[in-house]
Amino acid sequence: MAEEIETTKINLFLAPNESQFDQLETWSISVGDQRYDLQYPDLTEAEFKATIKALENHQQAFLSQLSVEQIVTIISAAAEKWTDPEYKERQLALKLLPVITGYSEETINLEIRRYMRLFRAKELRRFLNTELTNPAILDAFQPQASGSLTKAYGPKTSFHVFSGNIPGLQVWSLVMTLLVKSASFGKTSFAEPLFPVLFGQSLLAVEPKLAGCLAIFPWEGGSKPAVEEAAAANTDATIAYGSDQSVKKVQALVPDGHLFLHYGYKISFALVGQESLATDRYQGTVNRAGADVAIYDQQSCLSPQCIFVERGGALSPKDFARALAADLASKQQRWPRAELDDQQASAINRLRAQFQLEAIDDDSLTVFSSPKKTDWTVVYHNQPTFTSSPLNRFIHVMAVDDLLAVPAYLKPYRQYLQTAGVAVAPKRLLPITDALGQAGLCRITALGEMTRARPGWHHDGHFNLLDLLRFTDIEPSAEGLAEHLDTDVEW
Repeated sequence: MAEEIETTKINLFLAPNESQFDQLETWSISVGDQRYDLQYPDLTEAEFKATIKALENHQQAFLSQLSVEQIVTIISAAAEKWTDPEYKERQLALKLLPVITGYSEETINLEIRRYMRLFRAKELRRFLNTELTNPAILDAFQPQASGSLTKAYGPKTSFHVFSGNIPGLQVWSLVMTLLVKSASFGKTSFAEPLFPVLFGQSLLAVEPKLAGCLAIFPWEGGSKPAVEEAAAANTDATIAYGSDQSVKKVQALVPDGHLFLHYGYKISFALVGQESLATDRYQGTVNRAGADVAIYDQQSCLSPQCIFVERGGALSPKDFARALAADLASKQQRWPRAELDDQQASAINRLRAQFQLEAIDDDSLTVFSSPKKTDWTVVYHNQPTFTSSPLNRFIHVMAVDDLLAVPAYLKPYRQYLQTAGVAVAPKRLLPITDALGQAGLCRITALGEMTRARPGWHHDGHFNLLDLLRFTDIEPSAEGLAEHLDTDVEW
């Protein structure tokens, strides 16, 4: 008789009233000898409207009444739970996310540990103070240097269209709207529908009343046009993540006068100065570059697609490319790359073959690639330019005489530029980064830290909280007249 497989039911959704859904769809996955039935409703337009009405009511009755410091405390307490290796939701994420996303358990474990610490109270307060000199402006009218009293208001409800390329990124969007006292309706992708629900459950464990302020549902983009149109029309703000094409489709649903924020396709790269390639330093530089390429297989917009390496160091740019290939081979043993579908693998094989063919007659090109499959690829270019990558640990290394020449190669891509990871000496840091800023870059960080943006960074060059807020001013004249009309004061 066959041994019965243990089955655990997991909700892939959050709703103010989960009992309203009589029938649930099931997505079953297996981990070892255990099966998990991931459940979610086939959301209808009527169910959406009931959900959004509940969000509006709970936002008004509860979330809007909290101080921003109380919200920080709740979020921080939820994040602190994830710093415990034995925490149930963290253990569940480590079991299921590798199966759902294809990323290794080692990668997910390492990045979750680092990422969730960004949402502790001290980090959230730093973030708030970066954009709001006095965060209490979210709670009540505050005096300004101009003489006015000012209060900031966030959207009462927000519609989030999440991408599914990186586990956990959805949490940042949810936290951002919570801080401005906005209830959230989130659409997740089946590429990664789990993490935001698990974090939402952590928030509810800290403050059960938040259950009425969060709703998260998975569905395939475009498969529920009536729900998507209603979501964009019946919330105060829409925040969309994903490809430029998917973002434009969402934008078309947003009515005039409604707030729309979007985070589409972006390109990042790295710059390696000759001083970081000294005999006693180059190995560390190579390791940091390899980490930026390997973490989540370049799926993040923050990951490098190209590395500009300056001539003049103890390690030549070509030898850097060779060393980077060896480092990626080593990382493949520790953090295996996710398995690719046929289309992704074909894109890499096609580009590999193109460069290998060109290299036969062009000694300025060299291709270093994994001996099996498409695990990693490094293409060395002796003649610098800028070229994109098919991702999945496919990286270009460009030799340059001077890093200050790099911005000239970026001009055609200005609208897509985002992050640069740099490894240069102090006296060169500001001149190089200023040139990059003028070229269109919005974030410059250390090599090895490219995928780990800090709270308060200006995402795509813009504000985070401020772009969600509107402000109301009480001018001194109104306050003065009110004082004049106080019957207890004799004028």
